[in-house]
Amino acid sequence: MGFRPGSHRNLNAYQLDYSMKINRQIIHLVLAGSLLFVFSIMTLRADEEADHAALRAMKTAYEEAVNSNNLSKIGPYLGAGVTGVMVTGEPVQGFQGLESYWKKIQALIGEGGSYHVQVNPDRSELFGDLAVAQGTTDDVVRLPSGKQLKFNSLWTAVCRRENRAWKVIRMQATMDPVNNVFTAWKMGTAKLLYGGGGFIAGGLLALVLTRLFRRARRPA
Repeated sequence: MGFRPGSHRNLNAYQLDYSMKINRQIIHLVLAGSLLFVFSIMTLRADEEADHAALRAMKTAYEEAVNSNNLSKIGPYLGAGVTGVMVTGEPVQGFQGLESYWKKIQALIGEGGSYHVQVNPDRSELFGDLAVAQGTTDDVVRLPSGKQLKFNSLWTAVCRRENRAWKVIRMQATMDPVNNVFTAWKMGTAKLLYGGGGFIAGGLLALVLTRLFRRARRPA
């Protein structure tokens, strides 16, 4: 039996219908897979943005805690075993250790002084239930005399997701050990102290030499 042109090359009506159904199913599977992939990517990005938003909330809480002199505002964001090294090089452990450190800083500043901080974070890196955050700070210490000491620091914080909430488990802050406002202030104080001491010593020496000269000129 011969085949007429346009008879789809030896395929009977049943085979042609079956082939078209298979093709439609393949197309549907490809489309469904593509949609699922796009949806998964969108969900992942949404989850990541939610994580970044939660980490940014820590930054806001820290600023409010320091600027209001109320560390309880940062407490909920700290892990139970949090450890750190502060900008002065002093190690701390736990929320109580952070509170003790803060009291020392306030005592050094003096009553009537204040401490203000602005945190400038880079975008955090996420590794599953771990996150690494880093950035800089702009700090201003205002002494009771009204003098302002401005400095900057570099900081890093490691956070872990615990019960669907991000907690800081390790933190560290550093500043330039040579070129900073505290070193400059101490150097200025030392220059003033030794310069003033030299002036006084010079004055006393001149006074002694003058008296000796006057005695030497008196007639015997």
